[in-house]
Order: sequence, then structure tokens, then C-alpha cells
Amino acid sequence: MKQMKQLFVLMMFTLVGIGTALAQNADVLKSDAIIQESRMQYLAAAELYEQAAAIYEANGSADAFSYFKAGHNYAKAKKYSKAVDLLTKARNNAYDEADLYLAFGDAYAGVKNFSDAEKELLAGKEKYAERNAEFTKKLGYLYFNSAQYEKAVSCLSTAIANEPGNYNYHYLLGSSYERMKKYTEATAELEKVLTLRTNHKNSIKKLGVIYFKQTDYLYSKETKRYEAMKNPTRVDYHNSTKKMEEIAKGYHKALPYLEKAHAMSPKDKAIINCLSVSYRRLKMEEKAAQMAALLK
Repeated sequence: MKQMKQLFVLMMFTLVGIGTALAQNADVLKSDAIIQESRMQYLAAAELYEQAAAIYEANGSADAFSYFKAGHNYAKAKKYSKAVDLLTKARNNAYDEADLYLAFGDAYAGVKNFSDAEKELLAGKEKYAERNAEFTKKLGYLYFNSAQYEKAVSCLSTAIANEPGNYNYHYLLGSSYERMKKYTEATAELEKVLTLRTNHKNSIKKLGVIYFKQTDYLYSKETKRYEAMKNPTRVDYHNSTKKMEEIAKGYHKALPYLEKAHAMSPKDKAIINCLSVSYRRLKMEEKAAQMAALLK
């Protein structure tokens, strides 16, 4: 009987020792994960946090923080399905911080579940008012990437009011207006981008293309109007020619942006085509021929 008691005590000490060793091992993994995260090695960090969480779980406890950090880093590593799973485990174990809602927003957006992403961000914004600016920014990105441009305009405008020097907000706002065919507002925002970031490649291209398309639409419309006339007089011809010359001035507005965009991306066929048409309309035949040759 005495030997049985001694054996039982020994087993208990052994189990306690194993549990302590497991906990210590999990803490080591978390420390390693922090190092990987600081180096922006997000996948490695996520895997280490997940391993630590599994050890805690095997030891009869749950570490909600490890679940959260694993999910957060999986989202950063673009492993969005894994991120959703781990973030859900964190929430199921009573983890509730602003960063959880932000991470859920990224993870759900990554798997194209825009509805749940929006719900998470709106809920977090309401619950953590002190982080309003972060949630507003995330919502702006979400709405833009899910083609909800009117909502994107609202959120991005608020984000700009909070941070007027952020060129990326102006670019996304301008791009949202462009998708909504509000070209005056679009070009105004894209011009602001260039005051903040002179050589912003995408803004330069968009401005050139927008100014070109606005002008070319009017030029083509007038051409078709004149050609549809049954018996045009000399006066009709003169008036139409003068009108097209006036419209063609818009190509001059587009050219500096198109030429700079071409210098940045010499093989971009869309830019080359815009330049070819612009030069031809402006009777710049040599340059028009050079662009036409690049399209062959």
C-alpha cells in the first residue's frame, strides 16, 4: 500500500513536471514568434504562435492571445482562411480587442467575404471609438476593393480630413471618383497626389488617360455630328473645324501626363495608343507615326 502511494506521488510530480515543461516550451515559442514578427516574417511568426497555442491547449488551458497573434500574422501573410480560423478561436476564448476586429476585417476581405468584413469593422468602430480613424481607413480600403465606391468616397474623405497629407488616401479617393465617372472630382484628387508625391506613376497615367478620354469623346462626337450632315455647307465645315480645333486643345492638357507615363512604362500599349491619337489630332505627324510603329 505504501509503495502504491509513493508511485502515485511520483506520477503526480512527473505530470506536473511535464506540464511545466510544456508551458515553458510554449513561452519559448512565443518569444521566437515575437522575433519573427519584428522581422516581418509573418508566416513563420503565425506558425510559432499556433504551435504555442496548441501546447497550451494540450496542457489543459487556452491562450487566447496566442490564437489572436497566430490569426493576425496569418492575415499579414495572406493566409486568410487560416487567419479566420485562428481569430475565431481567439474570440471563442474571450479575446476582445480593437485589433481583433481590424484583423477580422483583413481576413474576411482576403477571402472575398466583404459582408462579414464590413460587419467586423463597423462593430469595432462602434465599440472602440478611440480607434475611429483606423477603422475608417480600413473601411475605405474595403469599400474601394469591393467596388462600393460611394461608401469608399465617404470613408476616404473622412480619412483625408484626419490625415490630409496621406497621398494614398487621395489616390484611392480619386480612383473611386473615376470609377463613378465623376472625372472633375477624380482629376482634382489625382492632382493632389502629385503635389504630395511628384512621380506617383499610377496618378500620372490616370490623369493622362482621363484628360485624353474626355477630349477624345468630344472630338469624336463632333466628327460624327458633321459626318451625319446630309449636305454640309462651307459654313458648316468652317464651324465644325473651328469647334474641333478648340476641342483638340484638351489633348495638350493630356500630353504632359501621357508622355511622362510613357517614359515610365515604355511598353504600355494603352498609353502608346492615347499618345498616337493625340499626336494625330494635333497634326504632330512624326510623333504620331512613332507611336503607331510601337503598336505594331
